[in-house]
Order: sequence, then structure tokens, then C-alpha cells
Amino acid sequence: MANALEMCEDGTSESVCITRNGLTSERVICVIDDENKNVYLWLGKEANVRKRFVGAQTASKLRDEQGTGFRVRSLDEGDEPPQFFNSLEREGC
Repeated sequence: MANALEMCEDGTSESVCITRNGLTSERVICVIDDENKNVYLWLGKEANVRKRFVGAQTASKLRDEQGTGFRVRSLDEGDEPPQFFNSLEREGC
């Protein structure tokens, strides 16, 4: 399980504990991978434009908070690299 931020309909985000099975198509999730210095922005294929926009803003803010070595990686549902799923298993809640 990983600590993550989920984008909400009202333009805010909330802290959630996420697993691979919790990634459903209507969700937009930001996950920080400290080991590989990535901020993953996971975009469910049915997520609305508002959530996607808020997710992009949130991911950018998280990257700035983590430092210059971090980079934002936007991931569409179904196109995730193995490192993303590894980060979900590695992080704790």
C-alpha cells in the first residue's frame, strides 16, 4: 500500500492509502516514489477533465516540495511501468 493523494470532484485532493487493486478507472492519483525520485500522476481512463487538471497541478506542487531531483511522470491507465506498481507495494500507510 502507498500513501497517495486522490483528486476530488470539487478540485481538492485527499490523502488515501492505495493498492494496485484500488486503481479504478474514475480515479486520478498522485504517488511519490522516493526511491526512484518520481511523482507519479496516475490517470484513470474514465476520469473527468477536472480531476485530470487538478492532478497535474498537484503533481507539480509535490515535485516542487520534494526537490529538484524529482520528476513528474504522467501515467495513463493500462500504460503503467513496473516501477509504478513496485512503488505502490513498497510504500507504507
